Order: sequence, then structure tokens, then C-alpha cells
Amino acid sequence: MNPKHFLLFLLFTSSQLGTAQEQRLKGMVHNNQSQESLPFATVVIFNGDKLIEGRVTNDNGEFEIRTPTIFSHLEISSLGFIMAIIPSSDIDFNTKLRIGLNPQVEALDEVVLKTERTTTQQKLDRKIINLGSDLQQAGVNALESFDQIPEVQVDMANGTVALRGSDNIRILVNGKLTPQLATELLQQIPASQIDRVEIITAPSSKYRADGLSGLINIILKEKMDQGLNFNPNATTGTRRYSFGMDANYNLSFINFRLNASRSNLRTINNQTIDRNFSNDNKETIFTPNIFDGDIYRISGGFDAFLKDRHEFSFTIDHTDDSHNYFNESLYTGVTDRDDFEFLRVSDHFHYINILNANYRLNFDREDHFVEVDYNINSSNNDYPLADFEDGVLVKEQSLTENFVLQSLAMDHNLTISDKLSMETGFSRNTQNLDSKRLQAPETIPDRFTYDETLWGIYSSLRMGLGKFQLQTGLRWEQFKSESINAEKNFVVNRDYSNIFPSVHLSYSLRNGSLSMGYNKRISRPNFHHINAFQIVNPLYVWEFNPNITPEYSHNIEFNYLKRLENMGWGLTAFNRKRQDVILWTEQSTVDQQVFRYENSGAFNSYGLEAFIDFKCFSFWDTRVSFNHYITHIDQSESVTWDRTFATRFQLKNTMNLSKKITLDITYFHNPKQQNPFNYIQSRSRFDIAARARLLQNRLSLNLRAVDIFNQNILERYSQTSNLSQKTTWNIQMQTRNFLISANYKLFENNQKNRNRKDRNYNEAPIE
Repeated sequence: MNPKHFLLFLLFTSSQLGTAQEQRLKGMVHNNQSQESLPFATVVIFNGDKLIEGRVTNDNGEFEIRTPTIFSHLEISSLGFIMAIIPSSDIDFNTKLRIGLNPQVEALDEVVLKTERTTTQQKLDRKIINLGSDLQQAGVNALESFDQIPEVQVDMANGTVALRGSDNIRILVNGKLTPQLATELLQQIPASQIDRVEIITAPSSKYRADGLSGLINIILKEKMDQGLNFNPNATTGTRRYSFGMDANYNLSFINFRLNASRSNLRTINNQTIDRNFSNDNKETIFTPNIFDGDIYRISGGFDAFLKDRHEFSFTIDHTDDSHNYFNESLYTGVTDRDDFEFLRVSDHFHYINILNANYRLNFDREDHFVEVDYNINSSNNDYPLADFEDGVLVKEQSLTENFVLQSLAMDHNLTISDKLSMETGFSRNTQNLDSKRLQAPETIPDRFTYDETLWGIYSSLRMGLGKFQLQTGLRWEQFKSESINAEKNFVVNRDYSNIFPSVHLSYSLRNGSLSMGYNKRISRPNFHHINAFQIVNPLYVWEFNPNITPEYSHNIEFNYLKRLENMGWGLTAFNRKRQDVILWTEQSTVDQQVFRYENSGAFNSYGLEAFIDFKCFSFWDTRVSFNHYITHIDQSESVTWDRTFATRFQLKNTMNLSKKITLDITYFHNPKQQNPFNYIQSRSRFDIAARARLLQNRLSLNLRAVDIFNQNILERYSQTSNLSQKTTWNIQMQTRNFLISANYKLFENNQKNRNRKDRNYNEAPIE
């Protein structure tokens, strides 16, 4: 035989033998309870005690690994879950392996309890905060819960929620927007009902294109436990209390749900304002803002499962959210005037009804389905107010808003192969608002009407390319609106049609991943921007602006995540370029502040988000988070500061002191924060929470102390052309206060959840 041919024969034979000694194993790892895929789970091959090979699952929880002919078992693990061990004899290489992991549990007196940890998952287009049973969430509402999440910025002084330094976001509940402003919505939702929070800073094409800085999607816990279940709960604390119940009756093929609650919150936020105008006029205002509100909420519905193909859900929700504001302001040191008292008494009455119907048809192939969803929000809102000066009535007015939102959507999801899937869909969203304002002594009200229609069509393609995962999509939207204000004698018609691309790419590393995302977003002028009937604080004047134009943004971000057995860390970097920014601007006259929306040029924002979590000891978990954001503004003449920045540091420690008692100590530090028209001084906060389990762990008692050293008082300094102002806020929910809550579990069984799609409905313009 020719030596050259013999050498080629040996090479071929050895390569075939090497191939014969290896086999390819494909599989998917998921959460056994929620059935959701687990990205970044670790799959390791062992032969006895010897580690041979390992892989990390991709964004869909999938993995592909080469296994030798001889090995003993696989070990599959993920942070917060119990490790699974699969012997080699149980593996069929001809089928795709499905591996279910159970959440980490503690066996206490024969009762299973979920882990106390709050964990973070980085998926292809979102970050998921799994709240677990975090002690700092006990007894609080969703607004306070957000204040515990490092990636979210909550300003309770002006009632805004922001991502990466921008409050131009959308807040969803189970994929849906609601007819209320973010702060009022979040105050209605108990944190105990939240399963996880999805922070979507680079939304894909299936989401509506508005919300420039992204979306926050709150996923509520589903009561789908088998049999009859009834869980009462109650909370009391500093000027607050609440009680409620959630129940369900599950007959396997049909599940009935019921939730009811009542809560009362009475906050006293002392505010002191020192104002110096350019004409040398001065005044000091002490204004304790007293808020007193009751929320009654009842929600019910059912979920039906027919022949493993048909799934149907129906839900109806009624909320009565009524609250009043009592602002008795004492003016002292007023130039050329004696001291005086100014009192504003105002009420907000919200009556909201929501109906949702959802149907899904499942086909034979996994993840092949068609889903139709219909949602209607109907709300009636009244805002009467009266102003008094030294006990004399000076102004009286009322505002009413009747609002109807309707949404219809259809989606088709098709899995073409293990590595390729496609999703398409369309939606139609409408808003109709009839608003009337009556100011005494007038007898004929001013009227404002607003009608909006948004059509959307999208297509998204997702594919796996080895260690790469790619998702790309396009979304087309057509927007039409008409605003009519009889008082100002103007009619504004808007008609926009846009295409919005999105791209997401991830690469699997050993025990980690790299990913990037890009999308284009829009913020269209809506009811909030052009409405002349704003109810505002008596300390400033509102000017409406019907001439603002849409704002666009281009967003790109990069993520790195690493997970080990007892440690994990991550880093995110982003850049957001906004054009024709719709900015809430501050100006001033000789004796008043003036606010309005304006197009304010281009903003260029970038920042870093980092975290590390680890186990100090077997009973002690620690998490450190650091976020820093910077924005450069190119139109310095329209703002006071053309460079804004914000930083936040959080240190969280959770300790299981015994089988019955758990302790959480959380420290926050916010260095100086600068905004376009003001800056906020540095502040810090220590929160402590403890939990005790009693009555064979059916009863959970929670104690939480907020800002125990009272170092979280807000000091804001504002500067405009004619006004320099210092504001000091003692905000009750963010400064020293306490909470005691209790939850009693009659039953706790395994969950069976409907696989319904998250929705993204339009927001109702309700104040």
C-alpha cells in the first residue's frame, strides 16, 4: 500500500473511532412548577467522581453536549433550584431530553417552603427578577416593592417610576396596561401577589413600540392549585392596614378563581419649600401633604382546559379606588405680604371595570398555537377640589373623565424545528375619552374629547446557530388620534405610520452568556401631553402644548452573565439615543413655577448595571448591586443642566437564623442625582425585616422596619431662569416606618398554569 494512502487511512479510521466514542445529547431544562424554561442552567457529565464535560443552557433552556461512550451520570443545576441527577442508563439519545428542576426548598415540620432568595435571570430580551418570598416585600405594595429593585428608580416625591434614569416607560400587569397612572396602579397591587418582575429594556417586535426606555411587566401569582384553596392575609403598620383573601377551586379541567381585598393608606409627607425669585421676592412654605385612601378590589374568573387543545380564560375585575389630599400650607417670610395659610382639599374617585377573554388553540407540535385575546377597560373618574386662603374659598372646580379602552389581538406561534421558530400577529387598540371641567361660578363645563386608534402587525423569527441564539423582527404600526378642546377652540389630528426593527443575539459561554439587543422605539404625543385640563399642585401653573411632535429612540445594550454553584455575577452596558425628546420642562415667572411638555432636542444616555450574589455561609446569602447612568443633552438653552446622572448602590443580606426565623438586612446608598432642572442630595437607608413561621408553618408573621436611622429624607434643589428653590421631603413610605403582616395558608399544592400569552395593551390617560 502506498504510504501516503496508508496515512490517510489511519487518519480516517482514527477520526471515525473518535466519532464513534462520542454521542450528541440534546435537551431542555425547565422549572417543574411554572413549566418555564431555565436559561443558564448547568449540565455536567460525570464518570463517577470525575468531571468530563459541561455546558450551560441557552436563553430557551436548551443545550447540546457531546457525551463519551462511557459515563456514569448527568448533573443538572441552576441557582435557586434543587440539583437533578440522571444516570446514563436512563438516557435515550434518540429523543430530546426534558429535565425538570424543582425550586430550592426547606423541609420544616413536613411543610415545603420556597426559598427566601430574590434571583435574577438574563434572558434574550429581558431581565427577570424572581421575588421569591423576599422578606422586604412582605406587607408592602408594588410601588414600595419596586423601590427594593436596584434596576428600577422610584421617586415617590413626584410619583414617577423610571428605568435607566428615564420615566418614559410602560408598566404592564400580566402583559396588560391598565386605565391608571403608574403610581396609583402600583399602590393597588400587594407585593405578596407578585411572582416576578420582567424588566424589558430592549423589547422585541411583538411588543408595542411606545415606552422609549422599555417595559416593566409584573407577573402576578396564579391561583391554580388543585382542589379547594383559601388563603387569608392581613397587614398593619405606620398609618396603614389591609386585609384580603385569594381562593380557587380546581377540578383539573376547569379552575375557578376569586380574589378580594381592602386596603387603607394614610400618609403624611411633610414638605418644606424655600423659594427665591429673580426679582428678590422670597417665601417659605411648610406643607404637610396628607393622603387618605381606600381601595376595594374584587376579581374573579375561570380557566378551562378541553381535550388538551382548547384553553379558555375569562376574568372580570372591579376596583373602587377613592382617596383625598389635604394640603394645608403655611406661607412665611413672604416678600411684601403677611404670613398666610393656603388650603387645598381634593378628591380622586376611580371606578374601574376590566373584562378579559382569552382563547388558545394548541396544535400537535409543541409550541404551535393560535391565540385570540380581547380586553376592555371602562373607568369613571371624578376629581373635585376646593382652594381656601386664610379660611376663605378662592377657587372651586371639578373634573370628570369617562374612558373606554378596547383591545383585540391575535397571535400565531410556529416551531418549525428545534432550532427555528416564528411568531406573527396583529392587534387593534382604541382609546375614547370624554372629559369635562367645571369651574365655579360657571354653569357650563369645558369639554375635551380624545379618540385614538393603533393598528399593529409584527413578525419575529428566532433561530439557534450552535452556541448562538438569534431573534430578529419587524413591527409596523399605524397611529391615528383626534383631540378636540372646545374651550381653546382647537382640533388636533395626528396620523403616523412607522416600522420598528429589533435584533437580539446571545452566545453561550461555559456557565454563562454574552448577549446584545437593539431596537427602535417611539413616544407619540397623547392625552397627557396636550390636555389643557390638568389638575396640578397650587404651587405651580400648567401650560398645555398641542404642537409637540413624536419622539424616537435607538437603543442598544450588551449583557454578560456568569453563574456558578454558589455565586453569580452580571454586567450590562447600554446606550440610548433619543431625538425630539418630549420633556416635562420647568420654567418660572416672577412669582410662580410653570410646567409644560416640550420637544427638547436630542438626549444621549449610557450607563452600567452590575451585580454579584454569593453564599457567605450555608445559611447566609449576599447580593451587591451597582447602577450608574449618565445623559448628555444637546440643547443646553432649554434646560438648567445639560448633563444628568444617577447612581445607586444596594447591599442585601438574607440569613436563615433557624428553621423558624429568617432575617433580611438591606442597605441602600444614592449619591447625588442631577436632573435637567434640579439635583437631589446624597441619601442612605437601612431596612430590616424578619419572618417567623408558626402553627406548623401555616402561619407566617413578618416584621419590617424601614430606614431605621432616618437618613433617607429627600432634599431637592431646583434652578430655572427666575427661580431658585430648595425642597425638603420627609416621605413616609421611604423614611422611618414599620409594618407587621400575616399570611395563613390553608393549602399549598402543585400549580397547573394556563400557557396564555402576555399582552401589551394601551394605557388609558387617567390622572
